[in-house]
Amino acid sequence: MSGIMNTTWIKFLNGILKMPGARVDRVQFLQKTFSHLSADEMRICIEEKPSKVLSEKEIDAAANSIISSHTTKVTAISAASGIPGGFAMLATIPADLANYYYHVVSVGQKLGYLYGYPDMLDANERLTPDGEVMLTAFIGVMNQVAVARELIKKIAVEVSKRISEETATRVAGKLLQKQIVSQSAEMIAKRLGTQVTTKSGGRILSKAVPLLSGVICGAMTYATFRPQAKRLHTALKDTASNPN
Repeated sequence: MSGIMNTTWIKFLNGILKMPGARVDRVQFLQKTFSHLSADEMRICIEEKPSKVLSEKEIDAAANSIISSHTTKVTAISAASGIPGGFAMLATIPADLANYYYHVVSVGQKLGYLYGYPDMLDANERLTPDGEVMLTAFIGVMNQVAVARELIKKIAVEVSKRISEETATRVAGKLLQKQIVSQSAEMIAKRLGTQVTTKSGGRILSKAVPLLSGVICGAMTYATFRPQAKRLHTALKDTASNPN
């Protein structure tokens, strides 16, 4: 059973994650991003967290590079630009909304892994219950949903405790034992589910003027995506520096 009970949000989130490239493998991502590390440094980076072997400046640089890359891709006028396979599997989700959240979900996973959060996916590349909580909290911060930033602080404390006891890759399944965490996540998921439903309706209506709506959506996306991603970056950086 899902740790977050808002059906609309979870269905939407898992729908986005079915798209090719939306799921980020934590180990592969860290190996590619910090390929200059020695074998021992990479082992610590993966088994514990990147800040154990990298400076705050280096992690910041990686985060900014990721945000810039996804900002460029998400603002392409063609909603399908840069996404393998197109949107055929998401027929019920407007293309520009799917494109936007494809990048939101990707950035959420990558920034989380840069700042020491554990795997959000299981061995079968499915989102774990704890992954649902973490990703929902991250996207909640991006969308300025109340309690999301506080939830990230609670998760960061729990992750920090577990890293001191065992490796970060074994944190999965621990977060949902905290009732206050799952309750906060449910509140955020409910709000995000409402936002998705509202935005989907608006996108469908906008198709009456496809060319104009494409230009407008591109401009709006450019103006909103980067600030949202930076908001998450700041929250993760702050909690990494002071998780308590």
